[in-house]
Amino acid sequence: MKKQIKMSYLLEKIAGRLKQARESKGLSQRALAQLTGVPQSHLSKIESGVVDIRLSSLVAISRTLELELELVPKQALPAVQALIRSVEKPDKNGDQPRYVMWSAKSAYQLEGDDDD
Repeated sequence: MKKQIKMSYLLEKIAGRLKQARESKGLSQRALAQLTGVPQSHLSKIESGVVDIRLSSLVAISRTLELELELVPKQALPAVQALIRSVEKPDKNGDQPRYVMWSAKSAYQLEGDDDD
């Protein structure tokens, strides 16, 4: 039971970050749906935490919102979180921080890895 509670909290946190990123870009759910191919009704359910997000949807939404998904070793998490806090920026009005999910760019790139 504890794992299920912990997992729903994590999904809730991810959903909140995705919604926050969408809103900070001034996108409606409908516009994001058109850009990602994820149905608007499904985006609504993801943001409200009603459904678990599929990896393919998470990748599509994240890339569209200019967020980067990274798997971080648990031991490195405090350092990564500190870096994230250092790049959080206020929105246009200076009211709410704009969050990034993990990092905007990887700190390293493998030789021959041309993602850009």
